[in-house]
Amino acid sequence: MKPLSRLAATAVYTVALLGIWLLGGSKYDWMSDIDPAFADATFETHGSREVATAVFVVIALCATAFLARSGKERGNRVTPLILSLLAILVYVASRA
Repeated sequence: MKPLSRLAATAVYTVALLGIWLLGGSKYDWMSDIDPAFADATFETHGSREVATAVFVVIALCATAFLARSGKERGNRVTPLILSLLAILVYVASRA
């Protein structure tokens, strides 16, 4: 596999991971910190943040699958697995 395509896949993964981190959670989380009377469930959201975050997770997992498939050595096949677990961990942590 050409190093340029592996670099591109790594860049796609990095952007997707950044998108997961930035879009995770609710945009109204800060309000309950200021005034505890506000509950997060009182605000209506259309769910577009959840859809975009899910798309970023799928993109990150596809990029790591490409990296794992293109790796010829053992280290090049284990690293994408660790990156996939990191993407899932960031997604779960951003939901909490």
